[in-house]
Amino acid sequence: MFLYNVSVIAEETIHQEVVSWIQDNIVQSQKFQVHFLEMLQSPHEGMTYCIQVILPTEDHIADFQQVHLIPLQQLISDVYKDKVFLFDSTMKYLKK
Repeated sequence: MFLYNVSVIAEETIHQEVVSWIQDNIVQSQKFQVHFLEMLQSPHEGMTYCIQVILPTEDHIADFQQVHLIPLQQLISDVYKDKVFLFDSTMKYLKK
């Protein structure tokens, strides 16, 4: 089981537009169970959000990236260049 996390750091002037897009295009997805969080007391300037998805396999992560991450990256590149930064990470659950 994997936790796939996408952290999004947006300038305060446009963060609500980015949040709305994420809610409309990722959070509302019926294909994946998505948790959308706001980071409190972030060490970064602007607003920081995390999109977290628990997925069973790395193939599911690739599917999520194709369906959701690539369009988000395209939006940032086309509309919010230099105003939004994102990075992703994959974590594997350890069994005791």
